[in-house]
Amino acid sequence: MPITKETPLVIPAAAEKILPHTWLSELVVNAPNASHGYMSLKLTAFDSDSEEDPDPANSEMLHLDFWEVIANVPEAATAMQAVFDAVPAIETYYREGLLEEAPIEEAP
Repeated sequence: MPITKETPLVIPAAAEKILPHTWLSELVVNAPNASHGYMSLKLTAFDSDSEEDPDPANSEMLHLDFWEVIANVPEAATAMQAVFDAVPAIETYYREGLLEEAPIEEAP
């Protein structure tokens, strides 16, 4: 039931913006096996020529069947193969970083 406010909320008009670019602000892949999985993409419209950060209010979430995308979008299959190929190097990078941050124990 609407209640009339004594002082109405006034939202000022905003200037029009053109957002010609997309920022991939979130990418999630969950593929527990070779036949089941999903991927989620958070795509945020923005203008890379401006000083403004992408505004989450201009985002769209895509929820997709991972293996269906891989089977039907050749660019996605190529990109994911590149990620799979990079996993050993990423693991090495991660482990080396952990070793550098590990505390050094001094002898008694």
